[in-house]
Amino acid sequence: MDPSPGLTEQAQAFAILDEAPLCFIGFVESGEPVVLPAFHGRIGEVLYLHGSSARTLLRATGSGRPLCISAVLIDGVAVARCACSTSVNYRSVQLAGRGRPVEDPIEKARALRAITEHLTPGGWERGRTPSPAEIEATGIVALDITSVGVRTRTGPAEDEPADRDLPAWSGVIPLRLQPGTPIPDPGLPPGLAVPAVIGSRPDPGAGAPG
Repeated sequence: MDPSPGLTEQAQAFAILDEAPLCFIGFVESGEPVVLPAFHGRIGEVLYLHGSSARTLLRATGSGRPLCISAVLIDGVAVARCACSTSVNYRSVQLAGRGRPVEDPIEKARALRAITEHLTPGGWERGRTPSPAEIEATGIVALDITSVGVRTRTGPAEDEPADRDLPAWSGVIPLRLQPGTPIPDPGLPPGLAVPAVIGSRPDPGAGAPG
């Protein structure tokens, strides 16, 4: 799905971020480039990050050093008549800003809720709400966004003019991330229904052109 041309670049970037299940953070640690995956949630123009590498991120952002965030959504493969012309339809975003560790308990709770709701809409209040101690022990990084960039590709492959009359198929193979049927935990009580917020999650790619 190509971002609407009527949207600003920032709005396009936020739309891609809101759909992408995770992002990648780039920074320099001890003179070496590092790229780490992380889960994210957005509140306005602030992006919150969390993952198994959160402590590494906290060390990296303690001095306010710059961070680069990227995310990409693959919408399809544009198959050409010649393999060299085959391409990929995608939407990607790159953000820049300076990270900071989130220390305030109220902001950290809001950030964790945003990250949770991004992965599982309605999930923050579906079960037990995290305790203050659990929130305190969770590492969260905030990125105050200073610049955004968006790149996209849509449509069929761009064949060479001499290849267009070849009797070889070309076109677009749509691709999208689609939720499957929920698999219950073996320890659940028999007959416990799947919550509506999990069992009826919308397909974010539905209706997206290849």
